[in-house]
Amino acid sequence: MKKPLVISLCLLVIVSFMIIMISESRSKQSIYFTDYVAVLTYHHIDPQESSFTISPQRFAEHLQALIDNHYHVIPIEEFISFLQGKNKVPPNAVVITFDDGYKSFYQYAYPELMKRNMTATNFLIVNFVGRTYLKPSMLNWDEVSKMKKDGFSFYSHTFNSHTSIVDQNGNEAFPLTSYLFKQNEHRFENENEYKQRILEDLTKANTILQDKLGNRLSILCFPHGVYNSTVIQLAKQTGIQYFFTGKEGFNSMKAKEIKRINAGSPSITAKVLIQKLKIPTMFPLKYSQPIIRNGK
Repeated sequence: MKKPLVISLCLLVIVSFMIIMISESRSKQSIYFTDYVAVLTYHHIDPQESSFTISPQRFAEHLQALIDNHYHVIPIEEFISFLQGKNKVPPNAVVITFDDGYKSFYQYAYPELMKRNMTATNFLIVNFVGRTYLKPSMLNWDEVSKMKKDGFSFYSHTFNSHTSIVDQNGNEAFPLTSYLFKQNEHRFENENEYKQRILEDLTKANTILQDKLGNRLSILCFPHGVYNSTVIQLAKQTGIQYFFTGKEGFNSMKAKEIKRINAGSPSITAKVLIQKLKIPTMFPLKYSQPIIRNGK
């Protein structure tokens, strides 16, 4: 009687040990990175997909894939505290961001995120808020305020410096980094005028966001990912310390120019997205350089 009992106990110990080892192995496999944060970039959601537009179904698949693969979606404010060295972030930390402030964020992204107890940030072209007549239509302040109460956040994509222009050579240019042509005076603005315009734009955007939403942080997402050292210097004068760019990669503590990972294109399936999120050490080695305009 004793021998079968001993054998049974030994088998129980062996099985228990194997279960623990398998559990620990799975746990380790599900941690792809620690002390890094991945920031995802989206723009527009619509049933008709295009270069920077994905369908509601694809977005829902992205969110479910994040859950299934043990990623932790955190608020942008928690991310900023991590950058400031105030707190740690969970393994596989992800921040979800949208650019431009399209109404589709309210129609499609907001409900799917709420279902999963997730949050996201939208970078608003502040002067475009309420322009529901545009195509695609833009968010209005009532929608923004409602989402803000539910834990979503909204920061600056400039006040009115998003729309690209054409320079004197017929090339595409961007208001943040280019001298604008003054039609009435038949000349380009000078350096002082350029700097004053940028300061006024960034200040106005942040003032409105503070007044409307009570924002305590001042964050800037560069339109089209285009910026230069002058823009950063001017932005810092307005109190902005963190800059969301078009560089592709992951972010470690103390970063100021935030890298992001494009997730908002039709080619980014849920499988592709998860694959991109499994290799944090590779992305910082390869990204697009910021575009420099006017030698700034």
